[in-house]
Amino acid sequence: YIIPLAIILLGCVSMATIGLNNGIDFTGGRNYVIRFDKDVRTDEVRAALEPQFKGGSVSVITIGSQNQVRVSTNYKITDNSAGIDDEIIGKLYAGLKPFLGNATQEQFASDNIQSSQKVDIKNSAVLAVLFAMVCMALYILVRFRDVAFSVGVFVSVAVTTLCIIAFYTLLWKIMPFSMEVDQTFIAAILTVIGYSINDTVVVFDRIRETIKLYPKRDRYEVINDALNSTLSRTFSTSLSTFIVVFVIFLLGGSTIQSFTFAILLGVIVGTYSTLFVATPIAYEIQHRKSLKAAGATAATATA
Repeated sequence: YIIPLAIILLGCVSMATIGLNNGIDFTGGRNYVIRFDKDVRTDEVRAALEPQFKGGSVSVITIGSQNQVRVSTNYKITDNSAGIDDEIIGKLYAGLKPFLGNATQEQFASDNIQSSQKVDIKNSAVLAVLFAMVCMALYILVRFRDVAFSVGVFVSVAVTTLCIIAFYTLLWKIMPFSMEVDQTFIAAILTVIGYSINDTVVVFDRIRETIKLYPKRDRYEVINDALNSTLSRTFSTSLSTFIVVFVIFLLGGSTIQSFTFAILLGVIVGTYSTLFVATPIAYEIQHRKSLKAAGATAATATA
């Protein structure tokens, strides 16, 4: 337990001093879905808009087809004055004018801008991760009918999630690529939760089978044998997943590097948590229950 706890504690210190590299989705911002008459490249659109939004950040992604993009910016996000929306549309038009032909600003606002909205998903993202963790714990409880396994899974998933966040707050100023915490980061966290649960279920299934085969054997030996019997499968699955994601990380481009880096961390930490957090916690809870039951039986016999 010491290694993940140390990482989480370092992450807490870093969070208090450095913080996370929050993207627009977490700092709050405005989204504009814009359609062009011809295909455009997102890097060219972003380069054209950045001079217009000095003091704020701009991100551009393709939506549906190459001629439609979503522009997100946190420029003057705290400004709620009546003219701020018109100001931002004016800046969008000024930056995108080379892509618009002869369209006027009024035509751009009515024809090219498909939708606009304010966004801030911080609370929703936290709730989504917590909800996923609770659902996974309930799933394990229903599947195995044992609260020990359910608690082990919940703590394991929580440790994995907190360790990834800790690495992001520790490394985002060091790594040579963007490590923004945005909606793709949350998607990576939820993906890691699902992956980690899949690995844990395999181990717990083998533990349950071994307990049924040897109900009178010492529980420590039973769980240790079950872990060893699934160890090669655990490592081969994690290694193959890691290699594929690592190739995507190297060759997939800058837009998905942060996402794939979170997945890489999740594969490593998730595998560790399955072996050294989820299973030991399940054992300790079961061991205490058996000691309590043995104590109650001895007390009854003495009486």
